Amino acid sequence: MKSFKQLFLTILLFSLSLSVYSQAITLDECQDLARANFPIAKQQGMIDQITKATIEALMAQYFPQFRLSGQASYQSDVTKIDLQMPEGLPTIDVPTIDKDQYKVYLDISQTVFGGGSLGVQQQITRAEAATNKQQIEVELYKLRDKVNQVYFGILLADEQLKQTELLKNDLNSALEKVKVLVKNGVVLETEKLNLEAELITLNQNIRDIEFGRKALFEVLNKLTGTELDNDTKLEKPIFASPNLNFVRPELTLIDYKKNTLSLQNLQLAALNVPEISLFLQGGWGKPALNLFNNKFEPYYVGGVRFQWNISRLYTIIRDRRNIDIRLKMYDVEKEVFQLNNEIEHTRQRNKIEQLISSIETDNKLITLRSKIKETSQIQLENGVITSNEFIREANAENQARQTKILHEIQLLQAKFDLDHITPNP
Repeated sequence: MKSFKQLFLTILLFSLSLSVYSQAITLDECQDLARANFPIAKQQGMIDQITKATIEALMAQYFPQFRLSGQASYQSDVTKIDLQMPEGLPTIDVPTIDKDQYKVYLDISQTVFGGGSLGVQQQITRAEAATNKQQIEVELYKLRDKVNQVYFGILLADEQLKQTELLKNDLNSALEKVKVLVKNGVVLETEKLNLEAELITLNQNIRDIEFGRKALFEVLNKLTGTELDNDTKLEKPIFASPNLNFVRPELTLIDYKKNTLSLQNLQLAALNVPEISLFLQGGWGKPALNLFNNKFEPYYVGGVRFQWNISRLYTIIRDRRNIDIRLKMYDVEKEVFQLNNEIEHTRQRNKIEQLISSIETDNKLITLRSKIKETSQIQLENGVITSNEFIREANAENQARQTKILHEIQLLQAKFDLDHITPNP
């Protein structure tokens, strides 16, 4: 899996290099690059490593457990046996053990039945890892919105520059004709100066848009980890039909959290059953198993061990009740998210309808403003109106076109935002 991810990133970066060379990049490419570049994405591999190590540690508990112990002690008293034999019988001398005692032993145990707690703990470990990775997916999903904002901001700046250049061409064309009129004494020189002043203002507006576009490119480079220059062309994305089968990562995260809690419920049951194990203890001590032998000697003892932590029964009902409450809290959290999501979905859908209507109005207004500007341009060339009047009409048409450009970019972005929201049951 790790090698596959590395191969994917290599192909992605190679594709980007081709895109940069051709001075073009798409929204999907920016999204993929931003995801690969976002620092939190690196934690997914770390989570896999931690999960693997934890599972291996749990698996080790299935193997025999070894414990080496040693003890040296001195006792204030020891057991003594003084047998008083009847007359005529030989005296029995029972040896007395020493007050200093020593013992070194190895204890080996092998669980035979543990109620399945280790298996459940492995499931919990995997479930927690899936939850943590899904939390990262939630953060990465939020990143998509940031990339969209910057990408569409650059697209808007590009369209604004194109339209502003068209206005600049109109003003330059009018200026050349007014210069002829001034030279022929038809109009005053102030008419020429008005147009030149308007061109200076327009050039300043162009520089402002270019600086704003440059700033957006710097943000995009930070997000994607690339070095795109200002000459890079951003392809206008084509909105396809929304993916109705897509489930928001926030909802999946809640389901993963609920699954982890359900497994914890199983673990409670597994921990409250008896544990049976085999054991073998072998060592060397003084005394060993024979208390009346004061010499160092080896010994061993083996058997079956039965353990049951009954005290856990005191809290199992309370623990299960707490888990049930937390499960219900996650259900409420899911309902709240879905409600807010549906509200945002409705708001975004209404915004799209409003923008579609606005664009229809923009088209009508542009048609009228274009006719007025063309008429005023002819009037200016014939000396019927002043340059100020022509500038006013040219700016009015430009404003109408700029407004339409804004609405079109907003509409395209709104469609992608709506797809980003995607309410799910």
